[in-house]
Amino acid sequence: VVSVDYLVRPKEIFKECHRVLRPGGVALMSFSNRCFASKAVAMWLQADDIGRLTLVGSYFHYSADWADIDALDIKKPQVDTPKRP
Repeated sequence: VVSVDYLVRPKEIFKECHRVLRPGGVALMSFSNRCFASKAVAMWLQADDIGRLTLVGSYFHYSADWADIDALDIKKPQVDTPKRP
């Protein structure tokens, strides 16, 4: 397993994912906002969360004829810290 933020040839990887999936198969990419800066590609480091969603969406878009491309931000809602007694 490799993290999408470290891919130096993402178009080829996403194209191959599309090729090996069964018809109607689903490819799911998840990622966090943490990474090793020494390993991540420059575009990833320069992007904010929405920019990273857009970047991964473009990997799908430009790699193959994917049926649907959805990008979801599934952050947990912020929870208030309980007061100490």
